[in-house]
Amino acid sequence: MEGWSFLTEFPQLCEAETEAFGRLLGTPVQRLATIAHGDGICTTHVTDLSLVHTRTTTAPTATTTEPGGISA
Repeated sequence: MEGWSFLTEFPQLCEAETEAFGRLLGTPVQRLATIAHGDGICTTHVTDLSLVHTRTTTAPTATTTEPGGISA
């Protein structure tokens, strides 16, 4: 893992990668393990879009849709 040692100095790179995955895939993404925090590999959980639901709320002047998380 000598080639990845820079991640322990710059853990924000792992955070940025996780955020980029979420934006590109359009679904919640959670980092489970990172080299930056001493794990042997980086492991990411990507939520299946079919498990994500949205919650719609109606305000007096507008309707907004917010992520509602994972349905059970």
